[in-house]
Amino acid sequence: MTGEALDPIDVAPPPPSPARRRSAFVRVFVGPMGVRAGWKVFIFVLIFGAVSFCLRPVGKLLHAHRGSLMSPVVALVLEFLGMSAVLIATAIMAKLIDRKPWGYFGMPTRNAFRSSFWIGAGIGLGALALQLELMHLGGWFDFGPMQLHGVAIVQDGLIWGLMFLCVGVTEEGLLRGYVQRVTTDGLSMLPTGWGFWTSAVLFSILFGAGHLANPGENKFGILMVFIDGMAMCFSLWRTGDLWFAIGNHAAWDWGETFLFGTPNSGTHGAGALMSPSFHGPTLLAGGTDGPEGSVLVLLSEALFIVAVALIYRARKYPLRGDAELVVHSDVGEIQPTLTSTARIDQAR
Repeated sequence: MTGEALDPIDVAPPPPSPARRRSAFVRVFVGPMGVRAGWKVFIFVLIFGAVSFCLRPVGKLLHAHRGSLMSPVVALVLEFLGMSAVLIATAIMAKLIDRKPWGYFGMPTRNAFRSSFWIGAGIGLGALALQLELMHLGGWFDFGPMQLHGVAIVQDGLIWGLMFLCVGVTEEGLLRGYVQRVTTDGLSMLPTGWGFWTSAVLFSILFGAGHLANPGENKFGILMVFIDGMAMCFSLWRTGDLWFAIGNHAAWDWGETFLFGTPNSGTHGAGALMSPSFHGPTLLAGGTDGPEGSVLVLLSEALFIVAVALIYRARKYPLRGDAELVVHSDVGEIQPTLTSTARIDQAR
């Protein structure tokens, strides 16, 4: 040994081992972004069905006491059960499968009952009142006399209001919440926006189909349910969440069933404030379907769309092709940043 320092030997690091290719069977269920969107929707529906089945005994007990008209109290409990099933299924999927915060799926708690909700509610109720007034001027609708007085107005109005809030959360959350989000993400390979609107068409068709069993529903009314679904998807596209749609949905239904006492997608409720009547051809008067069966409902839907377009000028619904999406853990709010990678911060 001479004590001289040895020359360092440059050794190249070993090449990284190639990623292990998943089997064909696994690739059926798992894609580059995790569990495939179709399977997520399937699992969500299974969980929703399982929770609904567990709650079914309570629903059957209430149905045994249900008369020819919906009682506001019975309807409230039934819709609360349906809403619970939707929220539980969404929470399980968000936590265990997607591992994303609640707000990513359309109902961030920070925005609950804030401006978008009340704007949607005001436009929904205002459009209904305008449509019924036009039908009245045309001779196809009469508002009729008041049939509630005093405390009953406040009591029934509040119960129906809570009930239709549950309806709004249930129906919007079921078809435009979790399933809309994961299907849009799953179709992110399509040109910008196409994945969202493909999902919107698909689930709006299902929204219309879900009303086929309603007594008194007619073909034009079903078409209008589809169109309303697309209008609510437009509000989701522009506002970034479901709170406008929930407020609009709840207020429209509340106005039909309680305030004006008209049929609501072919169904009637007890404890209505007014006792109206319809006259003339079904396409103008709506027939047994109510205001949604009248061709004038097209004006209401147009008003929804124009109002959203004017109030909310740009898209806020996040897409995978956008800048990096960061979901703030404390509120579940989704905002784009200036980086180009697609990352979702894990949060509660």
